[in-house]
Amino acid sequence: MGKKGFTILGVSVGALIVLAIGGYFLYQNLVNTPKNAYLMAELDNSEDITELVEERFEDELEWYENSMKNPSETSIGVTAETNDPSLNDMGLAEIINNAEINLNASQDIEGEMSTFDLSANINTLSIEDVNGYITGDKLGLTLPFIEEYLVVNEEDAPKLLHETNPENFEGDEEIDFSTFFQSSSLTEEERDYFVDEYSKYMQENLPDEAFESAKEEVKVGENTVDAEKLTMTLTEEQMHEFLKGLFNKMAEDEKLVNLVNAQLLSANFGMPAGQEEDLEASEMFKQAANEVEDLEFPNGLSSVVWQDGEGNIVKRDFDVSVVTEGETTDIALDTTNEVRENGNLITSTLTGNGEEEVVFVFDLNEVENGYEDTFTVNAAGEEQIKLVSTKSDEDENTVWNLEAAINQGATSDQPLKLFMESSTNYASDQASGDIQLYAEDGQTITKDTAVINITHESSTISEVEIPSSDNEKDLGKMSKEELEAYFTDEVQPKFEEWARENFGGSF
Repeated sequence: MGKKGFTILGVSVGALIVLAIGGYFLYQNLVNTPKNAYLMAELDNSEDITELVEERFEDELEWYENSMKNPSETSIGVTAETNDPSLNDMGLAEIINNAEINLNASQDIEGEMSTFDLSANINTLSIEDVNGYITGDKLGLTLPFIEEYLVVNEEDAPKLLHETNPENFEGDEEIDFSTFFQSSSLTEEERDYFVDEYSKYMQENLPDEAFESAKEEVKVGENTVDAEKLTMTLTEEQMHEFLKGLFNKMAEDEKLVNLVNAQLLSANFGMPAGQEEDLEASEMFKQAANEVEDLEFPNGLSSVVWQDGEGNIVKRDFDVSVVTEGETTDIALDTTNEVRENGNLITSTLTGNGEEEVVFVFDLNEVENGYEDTFTVNAAGEEQIKLVSTKSDEDENTVWNLEAAINQGATSDQPLKLFMESSTNYASDQASGDIQLYAEDGQTITKDTAVINITHESSTISEVEIPSSDNEKDLGKMSKEELEAYFTDEVQPKFEEWARENFGGSF
């Protein structure tokens, strides 16, 4: 099974378990058992994390949902500027300061239509008429040096790929242009189905005796918390039985199989993943079920959470050992969550084989006009990555500034810092704003070296217009010989003429 297959598989299992926990009480009739308490604590924690994200990106998420439901158009402009004297000698500063790229795009997700046109001005050079579109069954592209649209219908795409690249494509692949318009989010109907279906499986297949509950005081930061200690302990046999049954159930679930197959296609932009990874989801789940017992869990699995009186998980200890091909990997995750009046300080330590340690720290703070959050990753005793995010509402605009500091190791004792400064105005049917990007390394790179400026404006529209089919060259209907003749005899001479006019030289 390929890496993408394993990724989709892991995400599928994780998502189903979280959804299933949500429907768990429907089957347990709200009986207060250690199993119920543990699973509901995990659900509450998942919902709390979702709420933290949604609060911080409320405007962005609302606009995204609007653009998924309604046709919209977006205009993006990109410019750059430099004040670095070292770039003046060869005229690079003038080229950079006079460069501009513009992209106009429209999309109708539900109608499966999207268009774009691209233009650029670089000093005295102008490039226009780069236009394209894609629908659920057709894509087209035109370039500055040709008048017609080069088009490919979905049904002809496998043949065209085989004609142009026979070593990697057989010509009988399943290619679906509709995946370009598919969202990875579950619909409400899909969510309800998975909640009902897999909560019942968890109820029936996680043994009651694997769960315990006790009252315990726990130290979190400088505070002592009266908590409920909830423990889940699974033996190796119980893990094998649970996972094997789950994978077999997933393999027979037509709705899940169709969903995962669509995600596998989407991950490859509608094209097959290749011979090594080209497994149908049903076969992938069956293979996983058959291989479960090849994995050894000599110490089983232990997961302990401590929940305070407000329903917050304030501490977590997770331990599992996995043996594959005779090699043992010990994994431990220890987390504390210091709940404060206006935020959380979450520290998670991931340890491998008792030695390799990575520490993740989330310092989340709600301030008067927004949020100030810091995320750090520490490894090998040093800070490797630090992200500082500041969001606020100012004059009807959402201001979001982000600073990323990256450890450069032996290259430099100063981190490489990347900056984003943005301001966006969101309304019910439109959004507009600007973004500024630049970097600093504490030595030679500063804001004066280069700044990238991005302007963007989006709005809902009545419909997306696809170009007429009056002037098309259907590449999918052409043989290999016809393709070679077309590009050699027609496209290449036009390109060379266009290049001479715009670039000069010996084209």
